[in-house]
Amino acid sequence: MDAYDSDQPLFCDDTGEALNDAARKLVLSALAEDKRAEVQGDGKALGNILGSIPVVDCAVGKHKYVQVQMTHPEEPDTFVLVVRSYDHCNYHAENYQELMRRLRRDPKTKGCVGRVIGGGRIRFDKEVGVCEVYGYSKTFGRTPGCNEKTADIIRKNCAEFKRVDWSDSGY
Repeated sequence: MDAYDSDQPLFCDDTGEALNDAARKLVLSALAEDKRAEVQGDGKALGNILGSIPVVDCAVGKHKYVQVQMTHPEEPDTFVLVVRSYDHCNYHAENYQELMRRLRRDPKTKGCVGRVIGGGRIRFDKEVGVCEVYGYSKTFGRTPGCNEKTADIIRKNCAEFKRVDWSDSGY
């Protein structure tokens, strides 16, 4: 069996391009799940389901991150933007996949729908109290305002940070 026929998503390290069907399906699901992403702001008051999702869950160190808009059919017209970076995920789409895997395992958040808004890189250092958000996702493309919004989300939800910086430059 060829690696490109694998059930594991494969991405190009240089371009972020999906290299097999598993990767293409993952990217399509991450982008197509919900069309409320055009809504601005932080959504309406969250219900019990969306309100139970941690807004920021980032691994300490420098990793790729994704910003994901979460919705749930039982809480129409509301959404929450979450930020995720996991130290075992090498690609932006894998961070999305891990987030959704974790939410599906939890009975309280089962049925949540996630749509990737954008991503980049994040240096998350709780010990020093500094976070840097920068770059972009080659897989999902450049998303104007994503890094700035991600920095705002972290400022609002991680009081332990003395400094949260963002930039659209770098990779």
